[in-house]
Amino acid sequence: MTYCNISLKPIKGKSKYKNYIDSEFRKLFQSLKINPVLSFTRKEFFRQSPSKSRGMSISGVQQKLSLKINKKNELEITQTAGEYILKPSPEAFPNASENEHCAMLTSQFFGIKNALCGLIYFSDGEPVYITKRFDRESNNKIHQEDLVQGFGIKREEKYSRSYEEAGKLVHALTNGKAVVVFDFFCRVIHAYIIGNDDMHLKNLSLQKLTGNTSLYYDCLTPNYDCLFTEAFDTSSRSDFLALDLLDDEKNGVFSSAYEKYGFYTGYDFKVFGQKLGLREKLITKFMKTVREKEPIIMDFINCSKMPVEMKSKAESMISERMKALSFE
Repeated sequence: MTYCNISLKPIKGKSKYKNYIDSEFRKLFQSLKINPVLSFTRKEFFRQSPSKSRGMSISGVQQKLSLKINKKNELEITQTAGEYILKPSPEAFPNASENEHCAMLTSQFFGIKNALCGLIYFSDGEPVYITKRFDRESNNKIHQEDLVQGFGIKREEKYSRSYEEAGKLVHALTNGKAVVVFDFFCRVIHAYIIGNDDMHLKNLSLQKLTGNTSLYYDCLTPNYDCLFTEAFDTSSRSDFLALDLLDDEKNGVFSSAYEKYGFYTGYDFKVFGQKLGLREKLITKFMKTVREKEPIIMDFINCSKMPVEMKSKAESMISERMKALSFE
């Protein structure tokens, strides 16, 4: 069975391009005319990117480049009016593109809205991750703010706050919208379950919808920059999450459950949710639903484009964390 490079759904009928479902391709590119094969290789990308990636953020070694669709229906590198972001696998992290694509899509099982994304190809056939920008609509910039900006701190301090503090900031900046706070709560649990230990304050943003002229934000932006970070051979980090879960942990004070087991459990996330003002019944129901979806998530990972060893590591991480979530 062949699976779609965008949705990872099985391809059952005819499609214009091999490895793509037409309807999924249209969602990402708004047309079937776009060529999913780039005109350059990864090596050529890295030669061009230093001079043409001005204004684009570079997170660690995972370099990004802005793309737009030209008149030939090709994706080309651009300095302005970019519609997509290209993120090749760095030399130090092989198959990062396939990893990020799958990790992003697993968030659908947690009820989290994703940035549109998929895998396309360099001219030599190597897969590369692409995501559609969500900060523009009809050439108009959509107002959004990451939580580093929300706290009024420096970029270098993106690991300096706890998720509890971040959740309370989300509550304040949305004028207490419980649905947005719950979305934030779900994203923290998703990061924990898949072993994404780099969901820092720059990777969490709030957005105002078109027409909103108030001081408050409407929602979190679609989910972005999400990987199974523990699935890389070169991974040496042992952190469970990018930030402390609860504010007291900065002073070395952990829950009784954490002291007992040495890792976060369902108990910690219940406390976390309650500190954000969420109802216990809602928290318990969500964690139960997530645990019930473990077999579906495992099957989904098996359909991904990741190599077998990386799939195995991702599955082991999820199995371990799902078990931890059951300790309440």
